[in-house]
Amino acid sequence: MVPVPVPGGVLAIDPDTGDIIGAVGISGGSGENNEACAVAGIEAAGLKAEPGGG
Repeated sequence: MVPVPVPGGVLAIDPDTGDIIGAVGISGGSGENNEACAVAGIEAAGLKAEPGGG
């Protein structure tokens, strides 16, 4: 099964291998704000963020 992110849900990608290693989900604000927070956290950890849509 391939994970399909939605607004507020962002895949965490290993920048060296391109493998999906996890995901971050945020709720409580607008989809755009939730997604921006998730991307910021993933990138702060040194990973590549792949936001969803929906």
